[in-house]
Amino acid sequence: MQTINSLLKIVSDALGAVAMLFLAFLVFGTTLDVLVRALTGSPITGVFEFTELALVMVVFLGAGWAQRDDAHIRVTVLTEKLSPATRARVVALAWAVGALALLMLAIPATHEAIYSVSIREFRWGYVKIPIWWTKASLAAGLWFAFIQMAIQSLQLFLFGEPTQTKQASPDLH
Repeated sequence: MQTINSLLKIVSDALGAVAMLFLAFLVFGTTLDVLVRALTGSPITGVFEFTELALVMVVFLGAGWAQRDDAHIRVTVLTEKLSPATRARVVALAWAVGALALLMLAIPATHEAIYSVSIREFRWGYVKIPIWWTKASLAAGLWFAFIQMAIQSLQLFLFGEPTQTKQASPDLH
């Protein structure tokens, strides 16, 4: 399992790094577009269209980081009242349901991506923007998230929750 977790970490780090490049574009591209619009009265051609695609890339390629680090939002009011063994099984079931939902999204997204790549799909805005690569990346991100959630579900079910050492909070008196 350690090898699988290491491989998942490498892939999520790579996808996360790509997501951060798109986030950098969102920050700097949008800022530059606003400045140019304020100075000249017209936007930078294509920034709006590419921003739409960059948002998709940030979400679907960056999801692996949130999953790996448990950085997502969850409500634990019921599960914290369960015994550790029962909690692990319930949380494992929840991850399995999430993985199944991602699988149900990944399959049609893959078919759409294959078609989109085959016709080199694009869309028109102010400029012609190719979108086939975004659809392929979205499908890859969904498959990775599915695999990651399914493995987490299996690990929780088989081995329970990993023991975590709690850090002492600083005394604020």
